[in-house]
Amino acid sequence: MPVVVVTRLRLRDLALLDEFFTAAVAVLEQAKNSGGNLGADVLADANNAWWTLTAWQERDSMKAFVCTEPHLSTMAHLGDWCDEATFVDWEQASEDLPDWQTSYRRLVADGQAAGLTYASDAHQSRSFPPPVESP
Repeated sequence: MPVVVVTRLRLRDLALLDEFFTAAVAVLEQAKNSGGNLGADVLADANNAWWTLTAWQERDSMKAFVCTEPHLSTMAHLGDWCDEATFVDWEQASEDLPDWQTSYRRLVADGQAAGLTYASDAHQSRSFPPPVESP
């Protein structure tokens, strides 16, 4: 059954943008080229928030992606780069990526907060606004 993964990261300091963005682009390319990937999308949101959305044929494909480079080393930096980092995954019948509002609802309802060095007040409570898509 297909697995969907949603991530919301908020960069804590714009001075970190170049390093973060370089890593994020590499991870997006990795996801798109990984076996079992059904789709990948990103959304740059207000207040330095970045969303990712991926779908996988099965959980093993997703786990293989997570445990290889460059994703593996990028995850190790999130504690220093971000003051909010939340992840959620679920199984669904469709192979299609859900819309951003569905992804937001899932993230708020069931998301897991990552351990961060500089966590914001909103980090643990998942009290962040929904994503705003460009027209």
